[in-house]
Amino acid sequence: MSEWKDILAAKHHLPPGKLMAYLEGTLSPEEKHEVEVWIATNGMEADALEGLSTMSTQDAVAAVSGIDLHLHKHIVAKKRRSKAISVNNWAWVAVGVILALAVIAYAIICLLLKHKP
Repeated sequence: MSEWKDILAAKHHLPPGKLMAYLEGTLSPEEKHEVEVWIATNGMEADALEGLSTMSTQDAVAAVSGIDLHLHKHIVAKKRRSKAISVNNWAWVAVGVILALAVIAYAIICLLLKHKP
């Protein structure tokens, strides 16, 4: 789980605190301009920010935290499924080896019975 990252901590995103400060209108003009440039270049994130602006700050923080938690659960569940699939792959390898050994044993027995006087 240590490899799981907060979706808002990625390099191409603004810090969540700055987004909330923008929504509250407490940023300096330079910081406000930086956020507006980011919004103009990131369409999907701009839509999300627009949706968050219709909520109270507390509701917005709760929504973002809920999304992070949902993504974390989804990632953990996906890792569990991939581990189960890899175990099943080893089971298929074992079945293949057993079948190959059975075919080889059958061939050897047939050869020995043909050469028996």
